[in-house]
Amino acid sequence: MEDVPISWIAREAPSLIADILRGLSEPVASGELELPAQGIERIDQLGRLRPGDAALGIPRDLAALQTLLIEALRREVPERQIGAFAGSVERLAEIFGDIQAQVGERMVRDRSGGAKVDPLTGLPGTAELHEWMRILVQEQHRHGHPFSVMLIGVEGLAGINDAFGHEAGDRMLRAVAAVLARQLRSADRAFRLTEEEFCVLVPHESHAAAMPLAERICEVVDGSQAADGPRLTVAAGLASCPEHGDAPDGLLGAAEEAAWSAKAAGRPVAVASV
Repeated sequence: MEDVPISWIAREAPSLIADILRGLSEPVASGELELPAQGIERIDQLGRLRPGDAALGIPRDLAALQTLLIEALRREVPERQIGAFAGSVERLAEIFGDIQAQVGERMVRDRSGGAKVDPLTGLPGTAELHEWMRILVQEQHRHGHPFSVMLIGVEGLAGINDAFGHEAGDRMLRAVAAVLARQLRSADRAFRLTEEEFCVLVPHESHAAAMPLAERICEVVDGSQAADGPRLTVAAGLASCPEHGDAPDGLLGAAEEAAWSAKAAGRPVAVASV
């Protein structure tokens, strides 16, 4: 945090650390941590104070702060029970993961012009997708972390709308979005691109590592539909950075071509060609 004014660190960092430690002493389920409004404002101020790309700098700042707190725990918290220190460190990692997710979402939302989410599924759209891809590409360039793009194509929606009405089609699309929410990790992000296309970003995973997730999503969507009712079919295409390129549009295009290949071959998932 050497680029941040010492006066800001002295004034604001202690309160931010106190918020984090309060979360450590009052555990909640991962993904449910809510920073107070003042804490969010402190993070926003930190982002404005950082030179360059705050979306890349803030995670490094939080990682440095996490390391500092772990060392403080090691020195100050007695090991009263076997595994107590390890448990505290694990909880601290969850807290910082939650904070980073909240901060990242706010920054991306601001950078994408405050784009609205899709009113039907509640998922963000292409503006936020491209902003997240820009961040992941830069992270790959700097640290070598791969990431995968999963393009999920939906078929059968027009037939459902014609036979059962648009409300039935909307229910089916909301169900697909719900499947994504249940199957994805906290680090993964889902988006709705068009009426019949969804996209998932899978950070720090190659397409081979993301393959089981894609297969599971397709399997759950297929298995959750009634055999005698209206049905959608889905197929997923995978492309990964850097193996299939490092340009967002190129990666999306490769994943979309792979999804079409999967449909043509009657398979749930296909990988982009190199």
